[in-house]
Amino acid sequence: MKKKKNTDKEVDEENEKKVTRRTLRLEARVTKQEYTQAAELAKTCGLSMSDYVRRTALGQHPRQRLSEREVEALCSLTDARGDLIRIAAAVKSIQADKRAMYISDTRFVEQWMRAATQLINRWSQIENYLTE
Repeated sequence: MKKKKNTDKEVDEENEKKVTRRTLRLEARVTKQEYTQAAELAKTCGLSMSDYVRRTALGQHPRQRLSEREVEALCSLTDARGDLIRIAAAVKSIQADKRAMYISDTRFVEQWMRAATQLINRWSQIENYLTE
């Protein structure tokens, strides 16, 4: 029975699956306050102390995890963006002469503006919440 020869692609995939072994250590002396602060920052980023220190030592800036409220706000922004895209698509799909007829109707434009204003106001509320 012949042994199957590995292709370059298979070898690459096997190498990618190997886990990086970290055997060397870095040490630094810190105060209790500095250690507490670093531990808290690592926790807010959802990282172990080792991962956090390694990333910052290598010049990376780990991001803080979003709170549940921030995730909810971000989802609301995504929904609002989707609504705007659907509105734009609906307007584009209307024939030009009919679109002109709708826009010349002041009642239609008024209703349109009310709906758009609500959407814009909600978007602003979410944006303000995220920047607080």
